[in-house]
Amino acid sequence: MRIEVCVGSNCTMMGADAIIVSLENLKETILEKNGIRPDFSLEIEIVRCLGECKNKQSVSPVVIIDGVVHHNASREEIMSVILDAAFECHDHQFETLKDNN
Repeated sequence: MRIEVCVGSNCTMMGADAIIVSLENLKETILEKNGIRPDFSLEIEIVRCLGECKNKQSVSPVVIIDGVVHHNASREEIMSVILDAAFECHDHQFETLKDNN
């Protein structure tokens, strides 16, 4: 899974840094969890500016996950997308992951 997080000024002011911290923490712990798909990988790229806010207003922060653009991204939304992709049974594994942190 490839994740691009925009760190342009608008996205940074609207919470991109918190998303990056959550992604880095998740990357450190997710591969150790039982039930993760064997083919799952997590690649995080910090992008200087994706230019989305130049074309549309009120879209920051912007995160792209495997080519799908997420406007007004929240940590919860991004973590949910990743966990849905990583685990066969998302709800159980997400609760387990939350309980272990």
